[in-house]
Amino acid sequence: MSPQFLRIAIVLGLLTAIGPFAIDMYLPALPSIGADLQASTAAVQMSLLIFFLSMGFGQIVVGPISDMVGRKLPLYGGLALFMVGGIGSALAPSIEWLIAFRFLQGLGASAGMAVPRAIVRDLHTGTDAAKLMSLLMLVFSVSPILAPLTG
Repeated sequence: MSPQFLRIAIVLGLLTAIGPFAIDMYLPALPSIGADLQASTAAVQMSLLIFFLSMGFGQIVVGPISDMVGRKLPLYGGLALFMVGGIGSALAPSIEWLIAFRFLQGLGASAGMAVPRAIVRDLHTGTDAAKLMSLLMLVFSVSPILAPLTG
C-alpha cells in the first residue's frame, strides 16, 4: 500500500466512524442524562432513536446531493452540522432541546457515512476500491468497541 492510499484510508475511515462513535459513546451516559435533565427513560431513549432515524434518512439525502454538487460541500456541511448538534447536545437545558440537537447531529453524521463511500467510488475501481472499502468497514466495525471507553 502506498502512503497516499493509507492516508486516504485513515481519513475516510475516521469520517465513516463518526456515526457509530456518536452512538456508542453516548450509550453509557443515558442514565446520567435522564437524571441531569429530569427526563424519563423513554424520553432519553427517544434522543437515541431520533439520532438513528436522522442518520439513516440523511444518508438517503446526502448521497444524491454529493453526486450533484460534489463531495466537499456536503461533507463540510455535514461535519459542521454534526459539531453544532454535539455542542448543542452538551449544552441542552432540557430533553426536548437534546432531542432536537441529536436530530441535527444525526443528519451531520450521515454525511460522514455516505460521502466517504462515494469518494472511494470516485478514486478507485476494482480491487483497489475493494481494499479501501474493506479498510473503511474495519474502522467502522472497531469504532463501537472503542467508543464506550472514551465516553
